[in-house]
Amino acid sequence: MSSSDEPDAARPGWENFAERPVPEVHGATTAPEAELAGVLQRRHEELAAARGASASAATRVHATLFELAMLIGTLEQQVNRAGEPREAVDEKLRHRELKNVKDRMLDVLRGAGVEVRDPKGLTADEVLDWADPVHWLQSPEFDAEVVAETNEYAVFHDGAVVRFAQVVMGAPAPAPAPALKPEPEPEAPAEPDLQVKPDPGTEMPPPGQTPAPTDT
Repeated sequence: MSSSDEPDAARPGWENFAERPVPEVHGATTAPEAELAGVLQRRHEELAAARGASASAATRVHATLFELAMLIGTLEQQVNRAGEPREAVDEKLRHRELKNVKDRMLDVLRGAGVEVRDPKGLTADEVLDWADPVHWLQSPEFDAEVVAETNEYAVFHDGAVVRFAQVVMGAPAPAPAPALKPEPEPEAPAEPDLQVKPDPGTEMPPPGQTPAPTDT
């Protein structure tokens, strides 16, 4: 039986297909193989650009680490000098040298998009998204919940937190409980009167004498 004799139900539903315009390049149609090759070429170019950006970022990170390593060596020298007798190094000069190394290290980090933040003194709402309380301290000196101490600074990269600060939070002391009024002590019961009262018809003898017997 020829294909023309097949029933209509066995034939494909050509109504489900739609025509797609064939792209033209300089007035000529492009073969599907050439179109696919172009897509693959663009994909390779995107991957190469991404690899280049990653390599460039890694180079910047390495340069930052190498410069920080040098500054840490300088800082070690200053710390060793700080352990010398006070007569050997002036205190103001020691402080200025240490501060200079610290500022240079922070400048290197900022140049790489890294920022170090100290949350001390900020309220709980201000550090809610970038600080973890490790302890709470209640004291009358605090009017609200604030960061009392900073154990570890927070680290940000390009404005996003990458390392949370570790802090001690301060909070107002709880209000004292109202004083309880002392309860009144119960009154002692009255002692019974054990004195023998004479009969109204009996004459009491004078003091020192025993009463005369009465007739029964």
